[in-house]
Amino acid sequence: MIRLLLPVLLLVAGPAAPAADMLPADPVLRTLMEGEVAQGHGDHAALLDTAQILKALGATPAEGQDDLAALWTQEAQDHGVTQSALGFRGRALGPAYRRGSLGAGDSVTVRQLFFAGQRAQISVAPAHGAANLSMRVQGADGNTLCAKPIGGTQADCAWLPLFTDRYDIVIENGGSVPAAFYLVVR
Repeated sequence: MIRLLLPVLLLVAGPAAPAADMLPADPVLRTLMEGEVAQGHGDHAALLDTAQILKALGATPAEGQDDLAALWTQEAQDHGVTQSALGFRGRALGPAYRRGSLGAGDSVTVRQLFFAGQRAQISVAPAHGAANLSMRVQGADGNTLCAKPIGGTQADCAWLPLFTDRYDIVIENGGSVPAAFYLVVR
């Protein structure tokens, strides 16, 4: 159902939306990036629709992060948009997201608890298109489970933890300019 609604969002957003082939495949990352474009272009109707999609996907902000769905909804309402063109309801549980930015040559480490026997997945995408970002996931023992460059759309890492433990998610900016990103943890 969500995959059918995302093309509708692209139509609602109009020419300000990025080309579909330049957006990540992950629906949460895609929605975050579409919301940023709608906000940047002052398209408050599309911004409200995007907030509703984010809620429907069940994405919630990581601890200490702003709830973009709530902020975007409030911004749209402040500009007179009170009803979304989309008519579906969200789920109670789902992925968490985080938006961050890194200076040239900087890195950030996010510690995340994953449960034994439950599929773990992270996805990272640059917030403003192509950037020289990379990610890696390390177990508590320091061993690297996954290391990938983050291309123009997204990079994913998925695994099945044998034990409940904390993992380090390291995102690095190897470029010479600052770069913003979205991180989705499932």
